Formats: sequence, C-alpha cells, structure tokens
Amino acid sequence: MKALLRIIFWVLCASGLIITGDSLSAPGTAHRYPTRWRYIVIHHSATAVGNAANMDRYHRRVRHMRNGLAYHFVICNGSSGRKDGQIEIGDRWRKQLHGGHCKQNWYNQHGIGICLVGNFNRTAPTEKQFWSLVWQVKDLMKKYNIPLQNVKGHGGVTGEKTVCPGKKFPWKRLMKYLK
Repeated sequence: MKALLRIIFWVLCASGLIITGDSLSAPGTAHRYPTRWRYIVIHHSATAVGNAANMDRYHRRVRHMRNGLAYHFVICNGSSGRKDGQIEIGDRWRKQLHGGHCKQNWYNQHGIGICLVGNFNRTAPTEKQFWSLVWQVKDLMKKYNIPLQNVKGHGGVTGEKTVCPGKKFPWKRLMKYLK
C-alpha cells in the first residue's frame, strides 16, 4: 500500500497537481505561480554595492537556491555597473515563480519581493531608488489589486526577526506617496 501511495504522489507531483518545495506549478504551466499576488515585501541588500547578477550568484552558490535570485525585482544604487534607480527584473518574476526572500514560505508564495541595493541601517536609499520604488510598488498595487496595508518591509512580516529594510528606510515617506 505504501508503495502505491508513493507512486501516486510522484505522478501527481510530476503533473503539477501537488506542489512541493521549489516546484510551485499548476498543470500545463511549468513552474508558474498558481495564485494571484497578495503582498509586496521590501528588502535591502545590507551591502553598499551590488546588482541582480551579483545577488543571483550569491543565492545560487552560497545559499544553494536552485532558482537563484531570491527577489522578483532589484532596485540599484548606481554601483556594480548599474544606474542609480535602475530596476532589474529577476527570473522569478519573468517566470512567475514564488520568491525566496522570506523565512515565512507563505510570504514567498504570495509576496512580490523587491530588494533595494544598500545598507539602510547606515544610510537611506538614494532619491532615484526611492522614486523607482514608489513607481514600481504603485504599478504592482494597481495591476494586482494589492492594498496599501499589504505593502510590508521584510521585518514587518509575521514571524520574521530582522530590521530589514533597515532603520533608515523612509517608511512614512513611502506610505505618503503610495496613498
């Protein structure tokens, strides 16, 4: 009986009817996100420099994340060959895969992860980063009908123990422009 159940389980996994681990998929949509987005979760890289490619390498090599870059979008600060305020679109967004940006898997499955390059425990985001973030978040809120109360910092996600996106991240200012 156990062998039969194991075979049925693997057939259902292969067909996309059961979702396991990193392979969120719906039938006929290899690794497509099965439900609509409900949250936007904002992060900082906690590094002075970086870009999506650097983070992707780190997430693959050090954190052993099969899908690489944990975020859906990265907003650059003018370092690592990218323009200040440049929005980079990650493969997780292009393929509509769940994120890897929170310990709470529910938020990875239902939350769009946006990471700004910088350590906002030390400095605030650049003006260009800030306005790119405002534009990006407003656009996503509109397209996916995400309410303002569902725009959260990583540290504001239930169960997370972090100050991300940093003590100097301008939350009040961001909320003012998102209203």
